[in-house]
Amino acid sequence: MNATWHIGRKAIIEYLRPYLDLSEDQDIAWNKVRRWKRRYSLPVETQPNGKPYIDEAVFSLYWSRYLRALKKKQ
Repeated sequence: MNATWHIGRKAIIEYLRPYLDLSEDQDIAWNKVRRWKRRYSLPVETQPNGKPYIDEAVFSLYWSRYLRALKKKQ
């Protein structure tokens, strides 16, 4: 199994940009990622050294469940 992690703010922002419609401004984009983590339990984790990361496999499962829940609300 090949696990792909995106480590650090910039890598996470670049990976999530098409999904969350993130701003080009790094600070604004990171604040939106943090807001999604608080509000919607976005699976952004932290390494022991303090760097944030996101696992592609975990995110794809999260995203499919999020979209399914969104469709049920409509």
